[in-house]
Order: sequence, then C-alpha cells, then structure tokens
Amino acid sequence: MKPILLLTLVLCLTLPAPAGGGVPEAEERAVTSTSMETGTAWSIADPQNPTGALRNGEPITEENVLALLAEAKELWPGGMTWNYLEKAESGNNIYASDPDMSIGAACVTEWQLSGAEACGAFAAMLSDYVFGPSANPARRLEDNTRVRPGDIVFRVKPDGSAAHANIALSTAHYVGGLPCIQTADGNVGGKVRWFDTASSYPTRVNARPRYPGESVRVIYTRYPE
Repeated sequence: MKPILLLTLVLCLTLPAPAGGGVPEAEERAVTSTSMETGTAWSIADPQNPTGALRNGEPITEENVLALLAEAKELWPGGMTWNYLEKAESGNNIYASDPDMSIGAACVTEWQLSGAEACGAFAAMLSDYVFGPSANPARRLEDNTRVRPGDIVFRVKPDGSAAHANIALSTAHYVGGLPCIQTADGNVGGKVRWFDTASSYPTRVNARPRYPGESVRVIYTRYPE
C-alpha cells in the first residue's frame, strides 16, 4: 500500500465546555484523518491513561461509554463508506492504528480479521476511541448475557473462524427467548451502520448454536473485572 499524503486534518471534538471553559484536555487532537490513495485513514490519539479510565479520562461506566459512542456516531455516521482496501473507492475509510499499541486492533486480528479495513477495523477503532488504544486490556466474557456497551462482538462460524465483528451499543435484551443487542458496524454493504433504535435489537449473542451450522457470538470486554 503506497500512501499518498494529500491532507491531514485534526478534528477537535465539539463538546460542552467545562466549568473553566475550553475543550477538555483529553479531547484535544483526539482523532486524526489522513487522505490516502486507498481512502481516508483514521487514527486515535493515545493519552496513555491508566487502566480503569476511558480515553477521555473519565471513569469506566456504561453511561460514560455510551457518551463516547454517541460522539463516535457524529464522527463516523451511518451510511459512511467503510469497505475493503481492494474495493477502495472515493470516500472509503480505514483505521490506521499503531499495531504495537492498539488493543482494539490486536483483539480483532487475534480472530484473523483486519485491523485496518472492513468490519474488524471499525470495531477496533471504536473500541480504541472509547477505551484508549493502549489502556484497558481486552478479556473474553464467560457469560455473553453480561455484554455491555463498547464490548467487541464476534460472529463465529462453526469452523471457528470469525465472519464479522461489531461493537455493542446496549446490554442484552431478550427477543424470542434469545439475548440480543444493538450494535455499531462497519462494512455492512460497504457502509457504516448504527443499529441503535430503541425497538431494534438485531444481533443475537447466544454462545451456543441452536441448530447445526449456526454461527455463535464470542464477546470481548475492556471493562475492569
């Protein structure tokens, strides 16, 4: 891949000003986008917060995670192109993570998904945007019904390979007797999709197949134990 640097744009998030005025320090220069011949490459600044703090320095709570995911939806809205590099087109987007630092990218590549393109990259990027690239290690959930917003969810085929990755936007709700969640996804028909309507919980998170050949979900969390 030969990047042709055309433009680097640093995005400063528009957030409510704190009591003293100005943008919170943890949010300054949080996201960088660089135009390349393969599309726009996004990177997440690493404040190197201690484990137990989100990327913006706030405590790890579901409420604070959801607030960061709402910000992420403004940056990477539904309908935005998010595809494979070989299908690069005008407006395509990828994640340019530091492979030695990104916990999100390391988590998806463990399941043989790309940390730079398609669904794996989008999930890795949102995870790093919320929890920070290098803080808060990922661990596999033993009980999928304990899924929380910000968790990385893998759809795993019967042969043990991952077919898709996305980010949980909710806790589990039961639909038809199965635990289900709302999600944020990259590369759904080549686009970003936010499945976050109150009445829709489209992703099942059952850990065991109901019938032969059914895919199951494997979930990783970066919340503290």
